[in-house]
Amino acid sequence: MKKNSDRGITIIIPCYNEADSILKTVEKLHGVMRQSERDFEIIIVNDASTDDTAEKLTEITCKEVKILANDFNLGYGASIKNGIETSSFSWIGITDADGTYPIERFPDLFEHMEKYDMVVGTRTGKIRAIPLLRRPAKWFLNRFSSYLVKRKINDVNSGMRIFKKEIARKYWNFFPNGFSFTTTLTLALIMGNYRTKNITIDYFKRKGRSKIHPIKDTYNFILLILRITMLFNPLRIFMPIFFMTMFLTFFSLGWDIYNINLTDTTVMLFIFSVIILMIGLLADLINKRFPR
Repeated sequence: MKKNSDRGITIIIPCYNEADSILKTVEKLHGVMRQSERDFEIIIVNDASTDDTAEKLTEITCKEVKILANDFNLGYGASIKNGIETSSFSWIGITDADGTYPIERFPDLFEHMEKYDMVVGTRTGKIRAIPLLRRPAKWFLNRFSSYLVKRKINDVNSGMRIFKKEIARKYWNFFPNGFSFTTTLTLALIMGNYRTKNITIDYFKRKGRSKIHPIKDTYNFILLILRITMLFNPLRIFMPIFFMTMFLTFFSLGWDIYNINLTDTTVMLFIFSVIILMIGLLADLINKRFPR
């Protein structure tokens, strides 16, 4: 039977040290996809696991499952990109191998493929087994991202979603090799005015140890958000800084007038404000001149 590339979908599972859960995840996903009556393939990318993951993967015999292996530990994003490179269909789906996402909800995402460019399973359901240490960082990232894109984002880095491969390729050079892949994809599509849809899902307690480093990865997420915003809307960053420094300038000037003494602080604040404004306007001019 000939595969329908437009209707079919490739589900990519990046995998690193998931020997305890990978077989159950693949078995469940395969059953869900068989019932969806869509052409599909499942690509598992073993990111140089150091446990028994590779041995477990040899037990998979389904013809719809393809197994890739990275020679070195390249990262979450790099594994997804490797899967996309070898995918056969125009739609890409991703999920984790640790059993945290409700794979059975994929058909709910498929229902919106005709109208949207990306459908995201947002982890806002009744069950949200997000570790306490990660919740403050997750809350901040969602709020910070929402401010920068001027749209409410409930889950900027959900790892269960489907999206069009052709759109992902447009931003290929911006995708990092680490966990920020999903954050980049979310911000790029929203700020690029693509059609996105959110579906509420649960999030379960993972099997095994998390690969996310709260401090390091949060820092990388923030840098990434700033870079993406600079690409699409740099004034969203520069104008608040400009207004804040101008406020400090006027406050300092008022104090100087009261003391009848113009200080170096006021002059430096004014110069800094003008520089920030000029850089922001220049960045915006460059942004408007060159196509996305």
